[in-house]
Amino acid sequence: MDVLLTLLYVLFSICVLYPPTEFVSAGFVIAQLFENYLGSEKKNFIEYHTKRITMTALIHSTLPFGYVICLWCGGERGPWMLSAAVGTAILPIMMCYKILCWWEYNSTKHPAVRSLLYYASPGQDWRVVANSLNSEFRSVDKVSVPLTATSKFVATETWLIKVSQYKLNIVKQDDCTLMVTATDNHNVTSSGEDKIQYVNIEAIPSVDEVERFVFRVSTAAMRDLLQRLARPIRVPEHLSLLTTQIERFVAVFKQHIEQNPIYYVDQEIEQCICCMQSQADVKITRRCLAPPPHLGGGLQQCKNCNCRVLWCAACIGRWWATRAAGPQERWLAGRCTCPVCRAPFCLLDVCPARPARPAPRSQAPV
Repeated sequence: MDVLLTLLYVLFSICVLYPPTEFVSAGFVIAQLFENYLGSEKKNFIEYHTKRITMTALIHSTLPFGYVICLWCGGERGPWMLSAAVGTAILPIMMCYKILCWWEYNSTKHPAVRSLLYYASPGQDWRVVANSLNSEFRSVDKVSVPLTATSKFVATETWLIKVSQYKLNIVKQDDCTLMVTATDNHNVTSSGEDKIQYVNIEAIPSVDEVERFVFRVSTAAMRDLLQRLARPIRVPEHLSLLTTQIERFVAVFKQHIEQNPIYYVDQEIEQCICCMQSQADVKITRRCLAPPPHLGGGLQQCKNCNCRVLWCAACIGRWWATRAAGPQERWLAGRCTCPVCRAPFCLLDVCPARPARPAPRSQAPV
């Protein structure tokens, strides 16, 4: 009986310390069980996490004492029970004293507040900095990346925040450098065709008063995070990031269309209307021949596209990849439709576009 009770309590403790997805979905986590006390994270981010960290540390410290209580309720009356109860009861008592130390001196020793003290001007209350951070967290353009069931990484316009069970790591984007320190790849399928890569990124502040921290995200999540960062993430030369399936397809797509004839344009070529970063450099013009009548019942036949040069090769390749069906090996053999006029076209119809060369001037007779 004691062994079974012990195994069940160990399993319960693990679920409390590191809640699985099922516990999170059912709401059996500290943040959701004490939602009325903690308040709203969106309205007051710093106050919410000061309460959450306090509640988390207090509840976790009572787990050993709870185990002794469970044994007593299960009928255990050994001579060591009193000593075990006293010994395990010391942990929550010590944690209560630690929490009192956190909240004294205007809460300046609290793990959720210590990272803000450096950014407060001399004589300024740390709550002024906290209000600025709370305001940015309420904005819709922040990026939040879940790390585990109990931690996440948040990037706002000014701040980088790592939320964990017992502390907050906060640093200004302008005062730190993000660097990839390690990568690891994992096969999603047994054949190894689909892979996922995780990267360890270290936030290195420019001053020693702010603590460094490391977070681990997937390569796909890192690309979403780059849109919110003020500085690029540094990648050492000995590390390489795994490209996505669409990026690999776009690289092969570019190699194939470079073999098609060049389409010369008489007018000025504008920026790509999709990314607005690269110059439009491809033209969809029908070059393939219609199949014989007895073979024409398969794919939709190509049609003439009268659109101007509007797209770059990378964007038209991504457009093709997002609408491709079937195995990736057969994507290039299929057909796509023009993003504007919806005219079907194949790979042979995508030609590199270049400005027309000016005609040579005729020399006036002497």
